[in-house]
Amino acid sequence: MVRISEVEKVRGRIRVVLDDGSEYLLLKSMLSERPLKVNDELDPEEFSSWVTQRQYRSALEKAVSFLAVRTCSKGEIDQKLRRIGYSPETVKMVLFKLDREGFLNDRDFADQWARYRSGQRYGPRRIAQELKMKGISGEDVESVLENLPEKEQLEDAVEIARKALKRAKSGEDPRKTREKMAAGIVRRGYSWDLARQACDQVLRDEEEWD
Repeated sequence: MVRISEVEKVRGRIRVVLDDGSEYLLLKSMLSERPLKVNDELDPEEFSSWVTQRQYRSALEKAVSFLAVRTCSKGEIDQKLRRIGYSPETVKMVLFKLDREGFLNDRDFADQWARYRSGQRYGPRRIAQELKMKGISGEDVESVLENLPEKEQLEDAVEIARKALKRAKSGEDPRKTREKMAAGIVRRGYSWDLARQACDQVLRDEEEWD
């Protein structure tokens, strides 16, 4: 058995903390059905099941509303639902349902996200970091990045370098200008090697036009 150590109102809901460290964010209607007070004893498994049964439908509807706006990874849905206050057990059930019904596919999501961000001239390293933050497995991330055309990456890096060169101050030390160009490319998620290639090409083209 566990005891309730805290019951408080949080943004129109009721936050219930148990002395084993578990936390639940409940609708007021749930407390009308089952009043909960500090020091009440609970069976943790029974209470978790009670909460899940009453949260599941609204959590599923919330997850579907997220997916209606755009494709999401399992990790994103997990994070969004937990942030709202749904219990881990409820979230697990929702993810299982969505996965079984074909609404969630991390590999397809990763592929779409990689192409979208690549189109915005972000490099593999930046894209990989974002995908991992969204809960995509390392295996899926690696597989998706392999499909990004290297030629397009160089073309994008060159375009970033050209824009950086146009912003360079008149009379600035050429080495400083080059460093800024390369650093800008790397910040977008490209490798230093690719940044050097792009800078070489842009500066070479600039010399030919002078």
